[in-house]
Amino acid sequence: MSAMISVIIATRDRPQLFGEALASVLAQRDADFELIVVNDGGDERHLPAYQAMWADARARLGERFSVHRLVHRPRGHGQSYSLNYGVSQATGSHVCFLDDDDRWTDDGHLARVGRAVAAPRADVPPADLYMANQEAWRVDGSRVGVLWIGGLQARLQSRGATADADGVLDVTLDDLMAIDGFCHLNALTVRRALWEQIGGMDEGIRWECDREVWLRLVEAARRMRHHPGVMSWHRVPDPTKALNMTTSLSTADKRVLQCLVLDKVLVRARHPAVIAHAREHKAWALKKLAADCAERGDWPLAGWYARQAFGAAPGLKWGLWTLQASLRGLGGRGA
Repeated sequence: MSAMISVIIATRDRPQLFGEALASVLAQRDADFELIVVNDGGDERHLPAYQAMWADARARLGERFSVHRLVHRPRGHGQSYSLNYGVSQATGSHVCFLDDDDRWTDDGHLARVGRAVAAPRADVPPADLYMANQEAWRVDGSRVGVLWIGGLQARLQSRGATADADGVLDVTLDDLMAIDGFCHLNALTVRRALWEQIGGMDEGIRWECDREVWLRLVEAARRMRHHPGVMSWHRVPDPTKALNMTTSLSTADKRVLQCLVLDKVLVRARHPAVIAHAREHKAWALKKLAADCAERGDWPLAGWYARQAFGAAPGLKWGLWTLQASLRGLGGRGA
């Protein structure tokens, strides 16, 4: 038995990179899937290049391929809106995603997903979530490593979890909260009804939106599965270019957005492990903000952020740094 999967790619003004992502989906073998492309109101100059690739995909997939063009906006509608729109057009029982500047590297990925998320018996529900791994690579060709749940396999093995014939294991919320990372959208498959139940992605968030929706999904999910293999190639954004939501934001902007995301999680989460996870990561973001302020000589603000970080995650070493920053802040900026 295998589930039908809806694959969603959102793209904007990157036809060459999109072509690599598209080819990796079209290369999938023995899988029941449809492909939904959401063009986020891009520049008309790129349309001919896109249309040539769309025509090829339509010739190969027929009615299983569709393109949806959003109205033009200077900064686009954003990833959250585009992916939510894509899900609203999906017909599969499960949805998965691929960034337009990345690609899948395992041509058996979707076939494995379809088997893993289907209900094995009448008394067992279909999986709400399926998570795999991906490798990150820099623009200079150097490998960063397996991100973002590379440590999950060791956790599962330590508690004696057993894999099925495809190497897929059942995973719990406690397992996921015990590791540092979260599952990137490229490697995530979600039961469509669950995505709709939680309201999809927060369209007001332009960075860390994938972490935020992941935390809501894992808390709401009943049955989750994990394949520890690497099935995706992730392009680490080039810091010299403002081509995506990561490189277009300053470091301070990113930390502030992280805090907003984690505050939302803290207000809404109910599971103690999720709350602890959010507190820990917010403390980290606040510490980074404090350090950034100190580096530019703004000690009053550095002390303010440091005190918030200490409240979120008290510790002797950080407490001493907070005291120092607060004392220096009494002298004003540049003290």
